[in-house]
Amino acid sequence: MALRRRTLLAALPLTALAACSDQSADTNRVNEINRDRYVSGDGSNYRWEEPDERPEAPVITGESLTGESLDTAEWAGSIIVMNFWGSWCPPCRSEAEYLVEAAAHFEFDDVQFVGVNIRDTVDAAQAFEQRYGITYPSFNDAGGAIALQFVEYDISPTNIPATFIIDAEHRVFSVWREDFKDTETLIADINKVLEQ
Repeated sequence: MALRRRTLLAALPLTALAACSDQSADTNRVNEINRDRYVSGDGSNYRWEEPDERPEAPVITGESLTGESLDTAEWAGSIIVMNFWGSWCPPCRSEAEYLVEAAAHFEFDDVQFVGVNIRDTVDAAQAFEQRYGITYPSFNDAGGAIALQFVEYDISPTNIPATFIIDAEHRVFSVWREDFKDTETLIADINKVLEQ
């Protein structure tokens, strides 16, 4: 799907956002496809204001870090905030408290937070969640299979952390390819979807 009439939210130099990228020789398939499909690759954040122009989000199924089944289809009609993260990623650590605060803010709204833990071990990921008080579930995506599903829809996370705000019709409203610096920014973006 072509990315049409999207609003550029912010742009940061690629070098600033590459800190959590895997620079090893065994670069995974997700990164290879990202380089082939993404034109800008500059770590930009985007918002699709017009609902009919939003890219469709894939339905994700898998296991949580505790081995329970997760399926985003069960959250049909809810806004989904999907955060790709790893315990090895410094910006993921710096934004964790803001995601926790935003999740608590929307506790009684039709908003579902979910993480996607990528390239990590279950023990390290669970320790991360305990340390930062994360109570919403996270998919265990050690091999990058979930990220690969987003690649097939042309909206893949090009770096970690990345956060997708998915509307109630299961379309991507915004993609944040940087760590959040405060809670208010995330809350404001979710409210834009709730108000529609």
